[in-house]
Amino acid sequence: MRILVTGTSGYVGQHLLDALARTGGHTVTAAYGSLETFEDDFGGTCACRSCDLSDRLAVVELVRSCSPEVVVHLGAVSSPAACEKDPERARAINCPTALLDALPPTSALVFLSTDQVYEGVSAPYLETSPTEPVNAYGRSKLEFERAVLAALPRRSVCLRSSLILGPPTRGRCRKQSFLQFCDERLRLDEPTDFFSDEFRSVVSVEDIVLILLWLIDGGVTAAPGVYNMGGPERLTRVGVAEEVARAKGLPADRIRPVERAKLPAAPGAPRSPPDIAMDSSKLVAASGITLRPLSAMLSGL
Repeated sequence: MRILVTGTSGYVGQHLLDALARTGGHTVTAAYGSLETFEDDFGGTCACRSCDLSDRLAVVELVRSCSPEVVVHLGAVSSPAACEKDPERARAINCPTALLDALPPTSALVFLSTDQVYEGVSAPYLETSPTEPVNAYGRSKLEFERAVLAALPRRSVCLRSSLILGPPTRGRCRKQSFLQFCDERLRLDEPTDFFSDEFRSVVSVEDIVLILLWLIDGGVTAAPGVYNMGGPERLTRVGVAEEVARAKGLPADRIRPVERAKLPAAPGAPRSPPDIAMDSSKLVAASGITLRPLSAMLSGL
């Protein structure tokens, strides 16, 4: 199968490329942004192509060059702060309609969206819950969801992912998961602030890879639509940090709980939805993949 994956230099993308290399049997084109070390780390396992997703002609040429049967679209400006600072650039990258226009007529597409399409005031959210994003990041993701579903109603899946956790990538990556951040900070002899008033359904990158492989191997056309993709627990960043401290035997007194809602708002800072915990039972039922709790994520690290 010919597979195009965008955003492959990122955290999920690198884990997916390794999984595709292990399974074999596919021709994979890995599109990435500007990470200089990416081809050195992954060039031996796939065709690597640098592509600016905001450049319409570059996106069309990328798709036409590999004529994919399945596209896994992971590429994005994923920092809410960066999106808020430059919403036009965020929209150009996070809503690349040229990708849809250039697809071969039988291609299927999997899009990694976000739980931040929800407002955060009436959790737990179902796929049928109202979508009212409070920041530019969520709005750009929701806009592309709608474009995908309009263009490919029977050949697309949009995955509304929660905060993604897991082991470090094999290759060099600009940003690892929040578990690595917790581990690094708790090893310092100083306290670190963690938010105590924002809730997410944290999800394992290993489960996400299993879901993506299922979708690539026919799930996207067998069960198209929108799915929440979060783990079974409703947790704050304080809760995650405490679990990391217990699992690693690190001092929990270095965790300093902070309420984001009580902090002064910085000029131009994005709003953050307070509680976007999700019910992901629809995805579990469709895929047959049980989403693991945080304790299971930590047991292998």
